[in-house]
Amino acid sequence: MVIMKSKVKIKTQSFFNIGTQRALYETVGGYISKEFYIQEYIKILKERYNLDKVYRFDLGQNNDGCAEEIEQRFKELSQTNIREFLKNYPDFICLDLRKKIAELHNIFPEWIQLSAGLEQMLAHIASSFLELNDRIMVTSPTFYLFEEFSRRMGAVPIYLDLREEDNFEWIDSTFAEYKKILSRLNPKLIWIANPNNPSGTFIPLDLVEDIVRVAANYYAFVVMDEAYGEYTDGDEGVRSASSLLHDYKNLMVLRTFSKGYGLANLRVGYAMTGNEDILRALKIHRTYFPITQFSFDFASTALDQIDYLKTVRQKVAKRKKFFINKIEKFPHIIHMNSETNIMMIRHIKLSANKLMNHLEKHGIIVAKVPGEDLILQRYIRATLGTKEELAYFAEVLKKSG
Repeated sequence: MVIMKSKVKIKTQSFFNIGTQRALYETVGGYISKEFYIQEYIKILKERYNLDKVYRFDLGQNNDGCAEEIEQRFKELSQTNIREFLKNYPDFICLDLRKKIAELHNIFPEWIQLSAGLEQMLAHIASSFLELNDRIMVTSPTFYLFEEFSRRMGAVPIYLDLREEDNFEWIDSTFAEYKKILSRLNPKLIWIANPNNPSGTFIPLDLVEDIVRVAANYYAFVVMDEAYGEYTDGDEGVRSASSLLHDYKNLMVLRTFSKGYGLANLRVGYAMTGNEDILRALKIHRTYFPITQFSFDFASTALDQIDYLKTVRQKVAKRKKFFINKIEKFPHIIHMNSETNIMMIRHIKLSANKLMNHLEKHGIIVAKVPGEDLILQRYIRATLGTKEELAYFAEVLKKSG
């Protein structure tokens, strides 16, 4: 049989809708890439620099992992009828988990929607709200996916700059500039990470309420991403913008089990809002079975071990103090104060790229801080590991002088 080759040349991109075409080109540099295979890169580093071990400080996860009770449940599950468990579809209503979340935040279970990690929820929000030429506001620096998912929908970003001299925190002048942006440019959607990623700084809840209240005056919607919220909660309970949901319908609060709870592999995130219209819109974009029953069950178990988060916060505070005490002695290293397990660091002479190259030669992988600002391009973001790992990290930073 002879197969005739077609002489017609078709550009594949012409088949894609406009949203996909934008997604192919409107990318924002961040901590990870879908095309980047980290295990292969670790292998390359080991071979290139003759390393026995490579330390990862690039992902903002809880390096201590989950509570022991969850580990024990894994072991118990392995002794049950796994085949019976795996053959069933998950309960996508997951009322038990939503009830526990609702009790924690003092809201209604109906106000909660779950997703496969917060990344999926961010995509759902952008798809629900945004269209071509809509304006969105993000701080700089902040989590890069806010901008990337918004650009895919054709939205235009407006940047509210956080300054190095202010430890990249919101101060009075920041709030004043925020109000100017709302009055002059009228963004539809405002993305804020609190605690901020990558700086680890926290906006006090009274200021959060002012942010949401002013946004409501200009018919703007606020998405408050509290992915690192468990690190700034108090031992007496959550310190969350969820406390404002009863009063403000232009607010959505996001949290995840990936960070403080140490369950990143389970991919369980959730959104909270008292706006029923928004919840209905988000459900349209949600798949029927976005998360496994396995993930639901273990997230529910994590909420039964809420005191574990106190231990997490205590460990992070001790390690942070240990690490800062070491690097403060190095005149060539600058760090920003953080209230979480991530921290921004820069070298006074080396660019972020050159500092990262130095670190990788010694088996240390960190993340580069996103942003076009020249100051931000000098910063790296590091996740606090164990005391031994941080001691080695500090020693390598010392050698960069």
